[in-house]
Amino acid sequence: MRYSVAIPQANHFSTPQALEAMAHAVEDLGYDGLWIADHIVVPVGEGYVPELMHEPLALLPWLAARTRHVRLGISVLVLPYRDATFTAKYLASLDALCDGRLELGVGAGWLEREFEALSVPFAERGPRTDEALRVLRNLWEHDTCSFEGRFKRYTDMRMFPKAGPSRRGRTIPITVGGNSTAAIRRAAELGDGWHPMALTPAKLAEKLPAYLAQCERFERSPGPVNVRVQAGGLKLADGRRLLTGSAEQQAQDVRDFAAAGADELMLTATGRTVHDLIDAIRAFMRNVVPRV
Repeated sequence: MRYSVAIPQANHFSTPQALEAMAHAVEDLGYDGLWIADHIVVPVGEGYVPELMHEPLALLPWLAARTRHVRLGISVLVLPYRDATFTAKYLASLDALCDGRLELGVGAGWLEREFEALSVPFAERGPRTDEALRVLRNLWEHDTCSFEGRFKRYTDMRMFPKAGPSRRGRTIPITVGGNSTAAIRRAAELGDGWHPMALTPAKLAEKLPAYLAQCERFERSPGPVNVRVQAGGLKLADGRRLLTGSAEQQAQDVRDFAAAGADELMLTATGRTVHDLIDAIRAFMRNVVPRV
């Protein structure tokens, strides 16, 4: 099992001091990955997404410059929000400059008014996401590139730097986020793995066969399963909240995730203050992980 942390990048967690403290804590504690989220503009009054939130494509290189070896990722980059060719170039450049530490979670998005503000048809988000994934692969994996799609067309193009076999033996790893039928199909057909969100071990065990079946359908080997969860956010069958209770109870939750098919556990870091947040991820790494 690998362990990673999705840190907040909004409100009082958005200061340079707070972000640097969280990034150093994640890396120094021995977590495998440091992840951030993606939104560009948020409707006023939206309760789920904070209005004061850094742009991930600006924050990721800032974090890369302040860390040494932790993997860096976005959970998840909403591919239809940005031009696919620009996204491919940007991510390849960042990956090269941070010594191949970049990993990518992608999704189709869900906030309709954000799509409207970006002049992207909400109803087209699925096909646009699929095509964007194909564009990334096309530009990363070939020296001379041509593409003919519904939304993107180009002929005899070259992009530097490369993010594929010509550089380090593989492309930037892409896991597809989401629990829907479409997301699971997309992960199997076009991703390198599946990134389910907010599932208990029992629910993950129920859904994993669908991912494996889709991989078989597209004749592709299943990739890693990186499940993102928040401690205390989901109720288990015995009434206890996920990743709460004693260190041994939490370790059993992790073992249950592994038995259900998870290869990586991504903690959504929470706390009223940066100090509280760091205390929580320190306690998990020092008290829970050694018991797994």
